[in-house]
Amino acid sequence: MKAVFRKEVMQSEAIAITDGKGKAISYRELGEKAEKIAGYMEERSLVYLLCDHQMETMEMIYMTLYLNRVPLLLSADIDDKLLDNLISLYQPQYIYCPKEHKKADIYTPCQGLDLDSHALLKTGYEKCDIHPDVSLLLSTSGTTGSAKLVKLSYENLYDNSEYAVRHLSMESGQRGLSPLPVNHTYGFAFCLWHWHCGATLYVSDEMVLGKNFRELFIRAKINNFAATPYVYDMLKRVCFWDEQTMENLNYAMSGGGQMSEQNQIELVKLMKDKFWIGYGQTECTCIIAGMNFDVNSIKLRSVGKAFDNMEPMIDADTGELIIKSKSICMGYASCREHLMKEDVNHGMIHTGDIAYIDEAGCIFLRGRITRYVKILDKRVSLDDLEQYLYNEYSDVEFACIGMDNHIVIGYTGTERDRDNDIKLLLDRNMKIPKKWITCCWMAEIPRYDTGKINYKKIEEMTDGHQK
Repeated sequence: MKAVFRKEVMQSEAIAITDGKGKAISYRELGEKAEKIAGYMEERSLVYLLCDHQMETMEMIYMTLYLNRVPLLLSADIDDKLLDNLISLYQPQYIYCPKEHKKADIYTPCQGLDLDSHALLKTGYEKCDIHPDVSLLLSTSGTTGSAKLVKLSYENLYDNSEYAVRHLSMESGQRGLSPLPVNHTYGFAFCLWHWHCGATLYVSDEMVLGKNFRELFIRAKINNFAATPYVYDMLKRVCFWDEQTMENLNYAMSGGGQMSEQNQIELVKLMKDKFWIGYGQTECTCIIAGMNFDVNSIKLRSVGKAFDNMEPMIDADTGELIIKSKSICMGYASCREHLMKEDVNHGMIHTGDIAYIDEAGCIFLRGRITRYVKILDKRVSLDDLEQYLYNEYSDVEFACIGMDNHIVIGYTGTERDRDNDIKLLLDRNMKIPKKWITCCWMAEIPRYDTGKINYKKIEEMTDGHQK
């Protein structure tokens, strides 16, 4: 049986997960609990985990991986239509979700399985064939609920964790806390790093800017913290980082988006070697590079040096960053049959990021080849967004362009005043705030002779609408 976790850690009496409210479970106890629920989930079955920040959910993630079931991590508040599409497309055997979720009224709960606030549901679908190396599925674009999934292997998860733990000086006895959604690669990897070295994952649904978060952080003696640049900006504004909050800190990493130069300078001066800039992708099992910069030699706009298990290269023709590593995913799935496909990447992937590497080995990002933007530090596929809008408005054509924290949507049709409706739809279902969306009516969407959309022309047409 292939394993995600180290044998010595799985048998440890160290605390694996705690909520700081009297609930705690050791690695040995988690393994015993997993063996008890093994009979409720058929071997190598596909399980959708609708994730929240509850301790029970973190336990279920650990246990499905421990048992070699294959989880797809999704947000517990994923839009119903997006979830229904994923269920129809991949036909999972089981769905784990909060008991109050709508799916709990549709599918059959596993009888005899005693869960506190969640349910494990049987869908009635037959088990599908999944390649024996596949350990985990993640969406390529969690915000839009993309049906395109990244297939991560057991070797991917183990290799990335091994080097991340080493690079970040993580060890058993440390405690980690993060507000990151666990269904996104960065949030999941943070959990996995702690489980790899026998450290403790501290679970809390306390809001980062809530009145109790600072007290919790200090009382729990948090050693490891991970968040996006947006969260660090908020914490900096409320003067969160001081002698008390940093007393036990091993590292605080920023990833999932580009941080402003001013914030990076201020945080390095404030936190010194405790503050890290990180860079990664779902396709590379999260982390690719990271670094804590000296206050006197900050390399602005750099995401640091590649970890020891990553071999970075620059395409001489395009300037694209290419990564060679055992952490590179097996490939993508866009339908049920693709789950059985062999590894097509063979340890090498084009990241889609334009970059250069300086003489010291530090990576600097200069832009993207692929059509993704970051909204509130979450990756959004502009192509997925177009498809979603096409599905919602069958009589309208769409073209989306944008930059980080701003999307411009061109649309056609007889109605020229759909702007507010489109913004409300994306705000409600995609969690994309209205203030970062601009809509422009067009008589027609400009295209090349091949029929492909001419995005360059759209940029020229909507130049006055972009920030």
